Amino acid sequence: MMITTIVVALITAVFGPIALEWARNYFRTKPIKSPIQEAIDVNEVVDNQLETILNYLNCNRVWVAQFHNGGHFYPTGKSIQKFSIFYEKTAQGSVSLQYDFQNMPCSAFPKALATIYKEGELSVSNYNENIETYDLKGIADKYGIESSYIVGLYSLDNHLIGVMSISYENQHTLTKEEWIYLRQKVGVIGTLLTEYLKCKK
Repeated sequence: MMITTIVVALITAVFGPIALEWARNYFRTKPIKSPIQEAIDVNEVVDNQLETILNYLNCNRVWVAQFHNGGHFYPTGKSIQKFSIFYEKTAQGSVSLQYDFQNMPCSAFPKALATIYKEGELSVSNYNENIETYDLKGIADKYGIESSYIVGLYSLDNHLIGVMSISYENQHTLTKEEWIYLRQKVGVIGTLLTEYLKCKK
């Protein structure tokens, strides 16, 4: 009986920590995903976030654009800075603008992008009455937008990586609570995109 107790104690003392370490490593290790699966996973999460925003803020459109390079200037080879709308959700009956804004040079919207870069966000509560429209009125008129709000998306180390915009086809001024909600969601999406972009394969 004494020998059995000693053997059990010995086995527990030796193999217990080994088993514990194995379990920790097993559950800590994430399964390896293909780049396609990784992209699909993050796209689904961002899409769900945008749908939540669309419904909560009762807006007509919400989209996310990310900065990227695309081509080079001649003859120096300097990278051309561009942006594209990667994600968009629209309310029923609202026209999508995602496919009209692919590979857009940042130079096409200098005033809007400069404001976002310096201040983090911009707002136009009424395109027909606001004096300052950041040169966006032509786009607003084309897509029937009356009010729009654009907020910068930042990486965890505070680099501007894109923008998120919501727009209304009726005049709408965001309340304090709506602004808080929008900024919180911008933080969530910025973090999601940062984590995704950090994972290089």
